[in-house]
Amino acid sequence: MNISSFFCKWTQLLKFLFLIAAIGFFALPHYAQNTATEKPLSLEELLTSLRASKTGLPTTNRILVQKVETHGVNFTFSSEVEKDLTVGGASADLITKIKFKVVEIYFEDALKCGKEDYDCQISSYKKAVELVPSDSVAYYNRGIVYHEKGDYEQAIKDYTKAITLDLKYFNAYYNRGITYRTKGDYDRSIADYNQAIKLKPTDADAFYQRAVSHRSKGNLESAFKDINRAIELNPKDADYYYGRANVYYDKKDYVRAIKDYDKAIGIKPDFELYYYSRGLSFNDKGDYDLAIKDYDKVIALNPKDADTYFNRGLAFHNKKDYEKAIKDYSKSIELNPKDALGYFNRGLIYQNKKDYEEAILDYTNAIKINSKYADAYFNRGDIYLDIEDYIQAIKDFDKVIELEPQNSAAYNNRGLANLRSNQLKPALADFTNSIKLDPKEATAYANRALVYDEMGENQKAEADRKKSEALTKKP
Repeated sequence: MNISSFFCKWTQLLKFLFLIAAIGFFALPHYAQNTATEKPLSLEELLTSLRASKTGLPTTNRILVQKVETHGVNFTFSSEVEKDLTVGGASADLITKIKFKVVEIYFEDALKCGKEDYDCQISSYKKAVELVPSDSVAYYNRGIVYHEKGDYEQAIKDYTKAITLDLKYFNAYYNRGITYRTKGDYDRSIADYNQAIKLKPTDADAFYQRAVSHRSKGNLESAFKDINRAIELNPKDADYYYGRANVYYDKKDYVRAIKDYDKAIGIKPDFELYYYSRGLSFNDKGDYDLAIKDYDKVIALNPKDADTYFNRGLAFHNKKDYEKAIKDYSKSIELNPKDALGYFNRGLIYQNKKDYEEAILDYTNAIKINSKYADAYFNRGDIYLDIEDYIQAIKDFDKVIELEPQNSAAYNNRGLANLRSNQLKPALADFTNSIKLDPKEATAYANRALVYDEMGENQKAEADRKKSEALTKKP
């Protein structure tokens, strides 16, 4: 039986970083540091000064407020401490000043925690906000830690509290905008940067971050306008050119994207992300050798980055240098064994080389990582179809259809497996469904004609063949 050829999905997938900004745009935590050369004051020293007042408590309190400001304190605060100070004659201003200095101690304690010991840092800031609930900076700093921890809801709550306490807190709007964007709430992110820009109309970073949010939302023209403004305000910042290049990349204007990546690299020549992104533009433009050159540079700067090996492998793949592509895909998989794309793309090459055993293993590994990977089921089904394992082919196309009910090619290929298994009725149903989903696909008509031939329905077979021929002849 002469069966028409089947569809095969040769989808080469490209990896790229969507980040428009370099890492680290969080404003730094605000905290006052004790720069005094003399040792901090003890509780006993303060009480002794109050008890020994020679000029009257009001004057002594004012003097002690200044001393606490310049020297700091070496004790923490509690209700017992506050009681002792009040009984000793401390004024409300002195007690408030002491509390703020104790908050500085908590801030310093937070900085002493490990860089990723978020719970330790949060614990210190919690003490600060409990001691001085009106301290906007304490909420702001804790918001940064919650964001770094990945608790975005709590980060937003803390930034919002900081803003409530200080309506002109630029950095709180700025960072809350980043957190909203991280959550995918682009409208609120943009609103925060609108407010930040009102507070600081010449702050280039605020325009840049609003551009990031516009781009994330798909508003490329608004993103482009904001990035241009950021560049006007600060033409020496490499990240702004990088950001504008990414917008050009989204617009598929690879020539202008590459020019801006060039400018960013000219300012920061050892920043790997710029080379990586320029490599993506060269790859999409079809300049595979230049893409490979950029990926080589990234690997020289960071030899452990799996995505760069993957994309260099893709460039070699596009050049049809399959051995080098396999080598890079394999390195990518070694560095990131949980990446289904590496297995899938390597499987494509093995399938193209008819090294079916290796291809099946790669598609199977991709499916183990991502059980909803329709293309991997599809291509594995194609291999089973080619080696005449129709039972397994049908199982794989069943899965594709379950995941993608509108996939006409899956119906066509399952129809072939049914036809080759002499299951004519299921084959007829599959080819008919394929035609319903894609009435202009000639192959499905040709395959259904074969079913009608087997059923002895010659007129229907001839009608389908004519339809297939007519579609094939169309330009």
